[in-house]
Amino acid sequence: MLDFSVIIPAKNEEANISACLDSIFSNRYPPERYEVIVVDNGSDDRTVAVAVSRNATVAQLPDVNISALRNHGAKLAGGRVLAFMDADCTVAVDWLQQASRYLEQPDVALFGSPPGIPQESTWVQRTWFLVRGRTGDHEVTEVSWLESMNMFIPRHLFFKVDGFNEELVTCEDVDISYRLAEHGRIISDVRIRATHHGEARTLREFFRKERWRGKSNYAGLRVHGLRPEEIPSLVLPAYFLLMPMLAILASFATGSLSYLLTGLVLWQFPVCLITMWKMKGREGVDPVEIIRLWLLYNVYYAARSTAMFF
Repeated sequence: MLDFSVIIPAKNEEANISACLDSIFSNRYPPERYEVIVVDNGSDDRTVAVAVSRNATVAQLPDVNISALRNHGAKLAGGRVLAFMDADCTVAVDWLQQASRYLEQPDVALFGSPPGIPQESTWVQRTWFLVRGRTGDHEVTEVSWLESMNMFIPRHLFFKVDGFNEELVTCEDVDISYRLAEHGRIISDVRIRATHHGEARTLREFFRKERWRGKSNYAGLRVHGLRPEEIPSLVLPAYFLLMPMLAILASFATGSLSYLLTGLVLWQFPVCLITMWKMKGREGVDPVEIIRLWLLYNVYYAARSTAMFF
């Protein structure tokens, strides 16, 4: 049996799939011990042709969501471990070599690491990576979930938990992480390096993507219930939306500006608290970084709050 099956969902990824596959096939790992499966979702560009020319196995499954694409790839896979990534990612030359240390660790149900950002990243990408990329001061950290852009799951456990939830449009990685956590540890190991080239580059794009993610965030709440670690991303958006409204109504009803000012302070207090907590322990923090992170958190909660309605 193969050690790894790398599964890549794709749709109209002609601009990215070549670099993605080249980085995987350039790995310093015996080529006879892994395979690469691209599951195409009805591309009308050269995605399929490029993938075939790079010697990837290509399956076509149009008009389904990304969870269904990943599940289909898993059914075709022959590896002991299923490695999930996105078509707009690239990996380090020792990616599979670093991942192979977990082949014989039966107590680990899921491993990988948050994908990094490209060198030519924007301030939006660099700042948000402070949130999604930090896993502590150690190379190896036990976490509650991992992103599906750099996610390794033992094959038998993947099918034991019934794979990705195809009812979810996004946030499917959080959902499967919670289910896998019942069968073993979830490990983030920064030595398993991947780079995501599709992170939001502008505030507008960041808002749009977070609003889209927010829709499935609430759908996930119905599937697996409220988890303590999800409270900031599920409860705070509602607070973020309602607090300024209440402050304006109270000020209008009483004719007192103090209600408005107090409400605005209370509105921003949790955002400022989370911003400072994320910056805790960092040496030589630039005040500009703090302001940027505070701004991104405001955009994030604005996007997640509107996801409840639009």
